[in-house]
Amino acid sequence: MIITKVLYLSQCFDKQPAVARFSCKVNIKIVMLNSCTNSATNDDQPEEKRSFDTVQPTLSNMETPTIVILTPAADDPMFADFWQFNFNQLSCKFAEFDIRVIGAPWMTTPLASDRSRSFIYIANLAWGYHYQPDRWKAWLRDWPKDISLINSPSLLLWNTQKTYLQHLQKAGVRTIPTLYVEHVNEEVLIDAAKHFNVSDLIVKQQISACSFNILRILVGSDDFASAPRSMCPAEAVAELTRLDAIHSPMMIQPFMPSIVQEGEISVFMFNGKVSHGIRSNTQPDDYRVQFEHGGVTTAQKELSTEMLELAHAAINACPELPVYARIDMIRDVSTGLFCIIEVELIEPNLFLEHAPDGGTSFARAILHASGLLNYNE
Repeated sequence: MIITKVLYLSQCFDKQPAVARFSCKVNIKIVMLNSCTNSATNDDQPEEKRSFDTVQPTLSNMETPTIVILTPAADDPMFADFWQFNFNQLSCKFAEFDIRVIGAPWMTTPLASDRSRSFIYIANLAWGYHYQPDRWKAWLRDWPKDISLINSPSLLLWNTQKTYLQHLQKAGVRTIPTLYVEHVNEEVLIDAAKHFNVSDLIVKQQISACSFNILRILVGSDDFASAPRSMCPAEAVAELTRLDAIHSPMMIQPFMPSIVQEGEISVFMFNGKVSHGIRSNTQPDDYRVQFEHGGVTTAQKELSTEMLELAHAAINACPELPVYARIDMIRDVSTGLFCIIEVELIEPNLFLEHAPDGGTSFARAILHASGLLNYNE
């Protein structure tokens, strides 16, 4: 069976107290996929863009709850062509439970003041929030208390700024050594290198995603040949200025050679239970593991006791139990132990294709957290 429909809610809709209704022209890229396999068909026909009228039914006509997966803006130039694959992958998992799924740009939600729990929102495709952090944080603070958002608004807000790593560290969780600074200049970088007693640093913004504005900097060394895509402090300051990030709160960490030697491990947990793991490796000429930089991801079928204990420690240290979480870790070369580099609770790529059940446990966790399903169902 072939599916060609991605149901998507545009930003132009009318809000009424008990109604979520709109009628507008929307442009949607029609992607031909085999049903719930995420693989493209062999159809040689070109991709289509269609303009058509879409009418959202009133809440009173909805007999069953609807999952609303929050997405980037419809016209977002960075993500518009990428989120639909993940959307299809996620919606197929809910289809196993006969649950309807739609997508809506995160900044346009909630769609209505819905006290009947007809809409259940999931934030995990809200890509691009870090480009407008003030709007994102205000949106979370204003989220209605009687409308379900997963993960919770308070947890998403806590996870937005990477200073949460300090919270984990104070709770006794091993984290990558980090300095938090209000801005970066050459003096700050030189002092950081002295503090860590290293010459190889990583600098990134405290509010970021993927490898957004991340830099590798060599201090007091010119061995750039053995440190791919690195730069000196003066070049780093110039680059951050070009990126309009020079005055942004930053975090500075010692570069860990293990990222290029053995990669990054990610453990995925749904409602506190381990689902699966992956290993992400860099290209030989890069230090970043993300796919847009050529990173390669494979299933990590065996998770060691150390990896599992660290993942559980990180989750248990969160202010509340996340419904979904991705725990990223790398080996600290100074101790030989794995340490947390990030706990992603907002919009992590879940790599459900590597989950033993294909991601059914993710859908089950969402439905359980929403009160729609018991774990024995």
